[in-house]
Amino acid sequence: MVHKGLMTAASPPAARPARPLALRAMALTLLALAAAAIFVQHLWLAQALPLWFDEAWTAEVAATPTLRTFHAEVMNDIQAPAYYAFMRLWAAAAGTSDLALRLPGIGFLACAAALPLSLKLKGLDGAARLAWSVLLLGWWGVGVFLLGRGYSLLLAISTLQAICFARLLAGPSRANALRWCAVAALAILTQYLALIAVAAQGLVYLIVHRRTALSTWPALAAFVPVGAWMAIHLPRLADFAGMQSWHPLVGPTVAVSLAAFAIDPSTPLVLPLAALILIAALARPAPVHTGGALSHLWLTALAALLGLALFLGAGAIRPILTPRYLIPVVPGLLLGLVLCARRSAHSRAAYGALMALYLAAAMGPSALQSALRLGAPYGYERASDTLMRRGVTQTVFVWDHQAARFERPASIERAGAVFFRRARYPMVVTPLRPDESDDVSALALAAATGTRPGIIWIYNRDSPTAARTHPPRIAALDPRWTCERSGDETVGSLACWRRP
Repeated sequence: MVHKGLMTAASPPAARPARPLALRAMALTLLALAAAAIFVQHLWLAQALPLWFDEAWTAEVAATPTLRTFHAEVMNDIQAPAYYAFMRLWAAAAGTSDLALRLPGIGFLACAAALPLSLKLKGLDGAARLAWSVLLLGWWGVGVFLLGRGYSLLLAISTLQAICFARLLAGPSRANALRWCAVAALAILTQYLALIAVAAQGLVYLIVHRRTALSTWPALAAFVPVGAWMAIHLPRLADFAGMQSWHPLVGPTVAVSLAAFAIDPSTPLVLPLAALILIAALARPAPVHTGGALSHLWLTALAALLGLALFLGAGAIRPILTPRYLIPVVPGLLLGLVLCARRSAHSRAAYGALMALYLAAAMGPSALQSALRLGAPYGYERASDTLMRRGVTQTVFVWDHQAARFERPASIERAGAVFFRRARYPMVVTPLRPDESDDVSALALAAATGTRPGIIWIYNRDSPTAARTHPPRIAALDPRWTCERSGDETVGSLACWRRP
């Protein structure tokens, strides 16, 4: 009887974990459903929204008919080559439909979010790794970026780079250094400005480990392909060096907006809200851990912060910076948020609040409505479809942009024809590269010859372009012409055709 009583008395404590386990299972289920909803939205938008201009340019490069033409296009562009090389192989197998062009971007986003879960880091438990993963997934948002470009690939590479860098700081060795250098080199070959983030990490590594870091110098051999390619590509990059940039110089106001973007691009409200969550969480800090077990993680976040400062400094000297170029420092900054939350005695609650904030920003109805409302104003897929429906057979293609003046006419012609060729529609495309002082309306009408002529004009009147100097007035100059606009009077595209 006593033994039976002891068993009865011991049974309640054994049942206590049931509720926490149930709550944990419920939380994980909700996170899985939220992640699935984000990817469903991405897939839907990938086939529902027309391509932006940059994505159409990806299609043009990926669909070049020969390797020689592909090499010429890569050399002609100022972008790094890794993403184009991947898309060349992908397009050969999957084609260049809107969904096919954007599927790799969705896959790379999934890879970026999966890396913290699949690759362990010393000092970072499963809950912290899950929070980092969800913040990466939520950071991208829905309809915020160009999925048909290399930015989600860069996010995945930069996340792997941050993990490799943290491991290098925790255990400096030639093997770990080679892994970090190899991934960093790939990041630079995906976006040249990733060199800034790599330099920040390298500087932190040298300061922290000094002689040990210097002894790992053979790992620098991983950067040899980067140096070789950039030496080959440098003359073309120099051609664009004197181009009047359409990016603003970074002043205090722009710097704050860029920093908010680096924390989350969906809405600037995420930065102050995340700060409030962390302040509340740290009101009761966890007991101080001795031994510096997390120093390599904090230094990884510090290197990202230093990289952000270097980006902003470079943008203050030369107008080279646009928000999405900050992607190389994003994984480290988000890791910093997770580490701040980890210092709280209520770290799990802080993780949950941060994850809920990022998922809410990514999945909010306003983000989806904005994506659907905007469509792709700086694109010409709908304009191309309009001209095909109208039976146009000769099109003047006007890319009204500073960079167009440095591009080869053959490249612009291929870009202008990309949707016609994809639809196997016979169309003769005549490229037009206007100067800022040109009256494009008059020039396009003069160039629009043939029996069924049309005009596509892509413009951004916020930049020093011809459209800002001489607003579109094609139909006013020749009443036989009809024009349809995508976007608005500031940023958009015109599809014009002459009535028979």
